[in-house]
Amino acid sequence: MPETFQLDPGVPKYLQISHWLMEMVQKGRYAVNDKLPSESKLAELFKVNRNTVRQAISDLVTKGVIQKRNGVGSFVVGQAAQPVKYTLQHISSFTDDMIHMGISPKTRLLSKSVIEAPADVAEKMMLGKERLVILTERLRLGNGIPLVIERSYLPHKEYKTILKMRLTGSLYHLLTKKFRVVLHRSIQTFRATLLSNKDARLLGVPPHSPGIFLESVIYDSKNIPVEVLHAFHRGDKYIFEVESGKYRYDLKG
Repeated sequence: MPETFQLDPGVPKYLQISHWLMEMVQKGRYAVNDKLPSESKLAELFKVNRNTVRQAISDLVTKGVIQKRNGVGSFVVGQAAQPVKYTLQHISSFTDDMIHMGISPKTRLLSKSVIEAPADVAEKMMLGKERLVILTERLRLGNGIPLVIERSYLPHKEYKTILKMRLTGSLYHLLTKKFRVVLHRSIQTFRATLLSNKDARLLGVPPHSPGIFLESVIYDSKNIPVEVLHAFHRGDKYIFEVESGKYRYDLKG
């Protein structure tokens, strides 16, 4: 951080401070979860009073870049950006979608385990007596911003070697290239939700923030379920787009 910073007298001071902090976040000087310098240090740097610094911080809080934590300080939670548009026209991976939009994808593996499938998952995967599944939990980020938490269920018997893999890239690439699976079709449902304390913390938003829950069941070319995915998206970072065909009506109605 420079010792001093020359402000332009023709521009509101708080906006210049806000823009400077935003630039530091975009350049990676302050990454997600990093703590910003204290209000007093920023006031000294820019030679302004602390109220001006508070106004700049509040501007970034409104934009979803900074989060103030009582008694602790101000922390980076993301970058101001347009929401990610997710289309439901075909099967796609998070990695592919991000790259297509010019966003740098990153995956953080949270956990990987073998469990007995919950009843709803077992039903959707059409499991018989063998109800063991692999559960992976991953945090997906775009340009360093936490965007979605994915909980993926895969049949243990068919994909148990996945437990030895890193899973920091596209799972669908892995299934198609390593396991020669044809991801033929999917059924996707989504609804509004409130994020749990755990998920909100991972996504860098306040507890019970609005989110979008997406469930996807993917089938192979033999119509056998391959994966059940439960994904929790940040409500402020995603737009879902569905393309529809022509209007159909009932002449008898």
